[in-house]
Amino acid sequence: MQHIGAQQFSMKFDTGGSAFEALRIANSSFDNCGMSLSKRPSRMSAVRDVHVSNCKLINCEIGPTVLEDVQIDGLDVNPILLLLWSCFFRRVSLAGKIGKIKINLEPFAFCADAGVLAAFAEQRAAFYEATNWALDISRARFVDFACKGIPLDLIRRDPQTQVILRKRDFGGLDMLGSQFADAFPETHMRLSIFSDSDAEEVLLVVPLAAARKRREDWAGGIAELRRLGIASE
Repeated sequence: MQHIGAQQFSMKFDTGGSAFEALRIANSSFDNCGMSLSKRPSRMSAVRDVHVSNCKLINCEIGPTVLEDVQIDGLDVNPILLLLWSCFFRRVSLAGKIGKIKINLEPFAFCADAGVLAAFAEQRAAFYEATNWALDISRARFVDFACKGIPLDLIRRDPQTQVILRKRDFGGLDMLGSQFADAFPETHMRLSIFSDSDAEEVLLVVPLAAARKRREDWAGGIAELRRLGIASE
């Protein structure tokens, strides 16, 4: 087991095919670093048995990576958000205050290569078929969180602040009433995007670590969706 504490890393890039295992990383920062910056599923780096606590990421990016038995307790993300591209999760827990996170389905930005997308889709399906649970966010307080590509029934959630909305239960924005957009504008915007998308379900998360205005927008919007009986607990 390797322990890394109070270290600063800058301009470190992993191009894929690597293994990071049995690590404990605490109170460290990563500035303009990248992991598994590969465009092929055969070159996905692997992160296994890793515990990260109270670390900071600055302008970092995570490409297609297999993350297994990973625990993250507190993660500061600056200046905008952390993008994860087509990562596969198995028993990964996020807890404490977590910065802005967006998990994308695509392996890299603007990927439209049907062959590449199909290869990742095939490997992703096989991976999650053998996964008992993927991601636990029930104890996380996010500044913002959005994800695609993870089967939502494999995500452990707080049912009060992290809910699933499915197209079969959601009849469109009209069913929310005329006052919903005024009362909960950010939640309404996310629902509008979901309504126009091809996705059949979406995970909605109250950003408990965000500013009060955003936090109350999402908390109120999700509470209304639960009252209407269209958000799955």
